Amino acid sequence: MPLGKRQSTKDHHQRGDEAAILDTEDVDGPDMHFGGAPDPDTVSLASVTAVTTNVSNKRSKPDIKMEPSAGRPMDYQVSVTVVEARQLVGLNMDPVVCVEIGEEKKYTSMKESTNCPYYNEYFVFDFHVPPDVMFDKILKLSVIHSKNLLRSGTLVGTFKLDVGTVYSQPEHQFYHKWAFLTDPDDITSGCKGYIKCDIAVMGKGDNIKTPHKANETDEDDIEGNLLLPEGVPTERQWARFYLKIYRAEGLPKMNTSIMANVKKAFIGENKDLVDPYVQGKTSIQKSSYEPIWNEQIIFTEMFPPLCKRMKVQIRDSDKVNDVAIGTHFIDLRKIANDGDKGFLPTLGPAWVNMYGSTRNYTIMDEHQDLNEGLGEGVSFRARLLVSLAVEILDTSSPDVMSSSEVQVEGIPNISENATGKIEEFFLYGAFLEATMIDRKIGDKPINFELTIGNYGNEIDGVTKPKLGRKKKDGGGSDEESDLIQGSSDEETEDDRDLVSVSTTPAMRPVITDRFGPPG
Repeated sequence: MPLGKRQSTKDHHQRGDEAAILDTEDVDGPDMHFGGAPDPDTVSLASVTAVTTNVSNKRSKPDIKMEPSAGRPMDYQVSVTVVEARQLVGLNMDPVVCVEIGEEKKYTSMKESTNCPYYNEYFVFDFHVPPDVMFDKILKLSVIHSKNLLRSGTLVGTFKLDVGTVYSQPEHQFYHKWAFLTDPDDITSGCKGYIKCDIAVMGKGDNIKTPHKANETDEDDIEGNLLLPEGVPTERQWARFYLKIYRAEGLPKMNTSIMANVKKAFIGENKDLVDPYVQGKTSIQKSSYEPIWNEQIIFTEMFPPLCKRMKVQIRDSDKVNDVAIGTHFIDLRKIANDGDKGFLPTLGPAWVNMYGSTRNYTIMDEHQDLNEGLGEGVSFRARLLVSLAVEILDTSSPDVMSSSEVQVEGIPNISENATGKIEEFFLYGAFLEATMIDRKIGDKPINFELTIGNYGNEIDGVTKPKLGRKKKDGGGSDEESDLIQGSSDEETEDDRDLVSVSTTPAMRPVITDRFGPPG
């Protein structure tokens, strides 16, 4: 196994970090998914988790417990009842409410000349998607003034949260709650009104029970019945998020000979390099497996946000096939504290690892969903050096920028030592045997590879070093050198050289019956 690198910030590198989609495709800025999706204990990140019990020394068929898959599509239904609106800001209002989930939009009827329209209209949205996709979808309620066939109308105010926030509530619903409306284009203008609504999310096997109705006096207490999860303060503030993107390493080869020929035929390009960018959107670094951006993405959201996860994604900019290279989720609950000695979400600078599809480089990757962050990745794709800081805004200050529009700007280069000291180590691993190999691949010789990042990766990885004996020079002792090299002073120079090997010899599996070999 070749020499690897160890970073002092390794605690931030865990693959299991659930953390929003940073995606400026939305006209209102990036969708952030920091709150409300079910805990990892509820939805498994692994595509399938097998738990074996009653294990003995004899080979036997294990008891297998299958857990729900984060990448397997499921049926969901989201129902929204828009009851009424109150205290809408504006004159001569003809208000319409737009209910938007992901790319789907539905509208109420228009009420003429009123700032407190009553609708009581019911909408249903059906989805067949994996849980992670469903819970990351943004549900947005917007009030629009004078929308008709001739004009699109003027936005009065919006309220948004992710579907996971609703699903994590008791009975998977909010009932008769008031949504606080704000104008994302003018964050200094305050409240734009309220929408009273019911929102429920049902998955397979879920039963929704209608809560006991409170009396009308209690329901008319808007401040006491805001559409917010328990524990979130009723008065949320605007905050600015600064996500700094420094550089990336270890990006996989993106173009096979097939893809290269397709590109050459259509656009005259013939190269085997990636043009990466971080969705958000940073600049595109042409033809680089180790891109350097030194840019920060700045966006503004209400704090605390009604979502848990931030999704950071590296993509390959390509005229033929723009695809995700790798995805990492940041869970803001793990990098923030709301206690007495609390602090706002703070991260890094730290390397975050991205895992995804196998390294087969076909034009149609059947495991591309893994690169999009659906399910647990099986191969290292890249690592990205990032940092995150959050600042609460004083909206009364004349210096504050009133719009929440996303900005991208350059930042100074970061020090090489910012992420900790780099040390060398030697990894030894031994493969004894493998069982339960899929019969679909059992008729071909197979081998196993041991890697850390791209170290040991014979396809994408760094060149395998040849480890010669170290001479004693202030940096280490003869004893330490002997431990690493496994040699003594009496050995010849050839014996002291140790070549790192990260793969086992190719062997054809021996096919047996399901209970093991006979005899």
